[in-house]
This record gives sequence, C-alpha cells and structure tokens, in this order.
Amino acid sequence: MKNLAVLCLFLALIPIASAVCFVPGENAEIRETAVFCPGIYNIENGIKIVNDGVIVDCNNSVLNGNGIGYGILVKERQNVIVKNCNVSNYEIGIYLDSTNKSILAGNHLSKNKYGIALFNAFGNDAGGNILAGNADDKIAFLPAQAGDGKGQAEMQKEGASSPHQVMEEVIRIKKPFLKENEVLDEVNYIFSKYFDLAQENLEIKRDVFYNESDKSTRIILHLMPRKALLNVSVYEKIPKCVSAYVNEILIETSGYEVVRNDPLIMWTFPRLEGNSEISYKVFRKIDGECKNLLLAFGIAAGLEGFAEEKSQSINYMLVISFAMAAAIVLYYINRNSGRA
Repeated sequence: MKNLAVLCLFLALIPIASAVCFVPGENAEIRETAVFCPGIYNIENGIKIVNDGVIVDCNNSVLNGNGIGYGILVKERQNVIVKNCNVSNYEIGIYLDSTNKSILAGNHLSKNKYGIALFNAFGNDAGGNILAGNADDKIAFLPAQAGDGKGQAEMQKEGASSPHQVMEEVIRIKKPFLKENEVLDEVNYIFSKYFDLAQENLEIKRDVFYNESDKSTRIILHLMPRKALLNVSVYEKIPKCVSAYVNEILIETSGYEVVRNDPLIMWTFPRLEGNSEISYKVFRKIDGECKNLLLAFGIAAGLEGFAEEKSQSINYMLVISFAMAAAIVLYYINRNSGRA
C-alpha cells in the first residue's frame, strides 16, 4: 500500500516537472537543453547557445527584435539543435558561426535581413525551415575567412587606404564606362570641390568597443559638423582584418549603401547638422594595429550658410540698385521742377 502511494505521488509530479519551461530574456545564455514557455518576447539582444549538444525548442514562441543583431547565435559549438522558433526583425534571425554538425528545423524566419546565416560552418542541416519576408530569403552561406590560414597580421599587409584611392574605387564602380584618365579627372574634381569642403567643416571621430559576452566589436563613428552640411556622403573603408566581406558585418545605422562587398560602405545624409553617429558590429576582436587601418571620410555638396549668404548678398544688391534708381528719379524730378 505504501509503495502504491509513493508511485501515485511520483506520477502526480510528472506533469509539474514537464511544465517547467524557459523564459528567454536579453543576452540570455543557454547552457543546457531548454523548452521555451509559449509567448511573444521582444528582445533587442538575442539569445546565445554556449554549450555543445544543447537542444533548444522554442515551442512556437516568437523572438522579436528591433532590426539589428541576431535572434539566436550559436558560436563555436557542435551537435546543437534549434527547432520550432519564430524569429523576426533582426539583422540575422539564426546565426551559426564556426558551428558544425548542428540542425535547424521547423523554424519560421521573417522580417530579418538574413533569416539564417552560416559562417565558417560545416556539416549542418538547415533544411525544413520557412524563410519568408526577409530582405534575403535564401540561407546565407557567408565566406569562410577563419579557415583560410590567414591571421590578422598577414591580412594587414594590404596596407591602409587613402581617401583618394577609395574615391577612385567608387568612381570605377559607379561609372565603369569611364577611361582611366577620366576617372582621375573626376576624382580630382570631387576632391577640389567637395572633399576639401567636408574636411574643413566635418570632424569624424571613432570609438571601438569590445564586448566579451558575445565576442563582438562595436565600431562607432561620431560625426561632428561645424556648420550645417548639405548632401553629405560618409565613406567607411573596412580592412580585411576587421571583416573580409560585408555579410559578416551587422550594420546598425540605416541609410547606407554597400559600394563594394569587400567592404566599402557609404552612408548618405541630405542635411547634416548637429552631432550624429554611425555604428556597426563585427563578431571578432580587433587589435590596435588593425584599428589603425580603418578609414572614414566625408564628401559634402555644400554648406547651408553659403546659400544664406548668397541670398543676403542678392538682397543687398537689390536694395542698392533700388536706392540708386530712386535717387536718379528724384534728381530728374527736382531738376524739372526747378526749370518750371
């Protein structure tokens, strides 16, 4: 009878044990197999699976971001399973970085830049998922730089770029029909008219922060115009020791164009007044020598103050002309009245 009572108690506790579920939160690290509690979770900084052999069942829960970062990151792991997850509004929905022999199944990825991205990842099964409404609805197989035998020191041999070299590159991409001498003529024209204007009136400072928790480096450009600038383009030339391809970068500031994939990025501002920031993130640590190879500069079409000064000058000339005309008229009126 006593044994029967113990058995009944054990059976009664089974539903309680099975009812335990995981509630995901900001920067959550999952170290063991987990089943999510059903729900919608607005998480700006997604979750990270940090042990091998972990199974994550989202139980059809929704992870909803704000357009940047990742929803679920699996980095340097193997034999991981991620299933039944709905992931939306991230730069990358589910990201396998240097992760092997893992499975993604039954997941729904939408409204991300990339639904699923794999970098330096081998032997994984990412079939059986739904990718719909993302900027790219194909599984992104990012180029595997880590396994090519080149460390940062070797990649730094490419040397630092100059603004003039970058603009030559831009013109060749934008206008491939130009001859070499025409490219150089256009670059010289841009530098004499627009580059020098930005150099005199736009200060750009850079901050670089490493985040130990997700092994990422955030790069911030501080734009500090001295006057209101019009039609500004800010170029960021990124060396290969930071990122080999633009697909490895999580760009946090909108309004950009990828000029070249290896990478050269341009942000545009119709009007730039007051301090602004541009930021992006790479999932690696950057040493001091590599930071020095980063290059940012601006091109500006004009100053708002120039337009105001020109308008004021025109108004001043009109006043002078009107006054002179009025003086001439009064002179002739007085002259004629004197004769009368």
